[in-house]
Amino acid sequence: MHPILRRTSALATSLLAAGLLAACATTGPSAALEQARANVSRVGADPIVGQYAPLELKEAHDALLRADRHWADKHDEAETNHMAYLASQRAQIAANAARARMLDANLQSASAEADRIRLEARTREADEARLRADAQARNAQIAQAQALSAEQRAAQQQAQANAALAQASAAQDRVRLLEAQLREMEALQTERGLIVTLGDVLFAFNKAELSPQAAPRLDKLASFLQQFPERRLLIEGYTDSVGSDAYNLDLSSRRAAAVRDALVARGVDANRITARGYGKVYPVADNASPEGRAMNRRVEIVIADDKGNLKGR
Repeated sequence: MHPILRRTSALATSLLAAGLLAACATTGPSAALEQARANVSRVGADPIVGQYAPLELKEAHDALLRADRHWADKHDEAETNHMAYLASQRAQIAANAARARMLDANLQSASAEADRIRLEARTREADEARLRADAQARNAQIAQAQALSAEQRAAQQQAQANAALAQASAAQDRVRLLEAQLREMEALQTERGLIVTLGDVLFAFNKAELSPQAAPRLDKLASFLQQFPERRLLIEGYTDSVGSDAYNLDLSSRRAAAVRDALVARGVDANRITARGYGKVYPVADNASPEGRAMNRRVEIVIADDKGNLKGR
């Protein structure tokens, strides 16, 4: 209980005791005084009044005490009734003040609760807005990354297309170069591949040594092979039917080897070259005439196609 309320209750108890003593000694108090005592007692018993209007309640008790003392001292009923009326009014003022202050406290509490709810709502709205902003920022970053990725893919595709175009152009240039060089070397396209034929006139009679007249053709062939390093080649030596088989096979093998050595000396990788002698077999003309035998005395250089296909005998 509030300290003032405890003091007020003690005063009320003293007043009641004093009233009882006065009643025993003198004539009883007026009806107005008894009503005031009842009013002050009723209001003082209300905990709301003790909590919210302790000062007003004390003033009511003090007014009642003054009325009791005046009655005990003066027995002036009119003045006592007036003082009792004032005590009752102060009791009512205490009750009204307590109710008003309680309502005000409740209103303040409700207002504080409303403020808290509004603050929570604003905080929640701010959090939601921040989350939406974060989501929008992430979406923007994703969209930017996707756009950049699409741009990079487009650039990569364009680069690949340009590279493919450049490769195609380079391939066409190589084809044109190949065709021009093959024309210079008088190469023939056969089912075995490209064939360049070196005639008998490029060798000394019955010898495997190349004559100086062979150098220009071998230079062109070596240059061609260096520009197309993926192409392998097969060098095949042949003779006419004059002489023994063993002699012709040996001569054709040595002539094929001589051509191989001449190309290696000009920078062609020896691992790309296979040299063989076939002697008088696989003639390209009739050995009955001098012209036919001259055509059969030859070295054929078979060059692989662009896919690496190379077909021997």
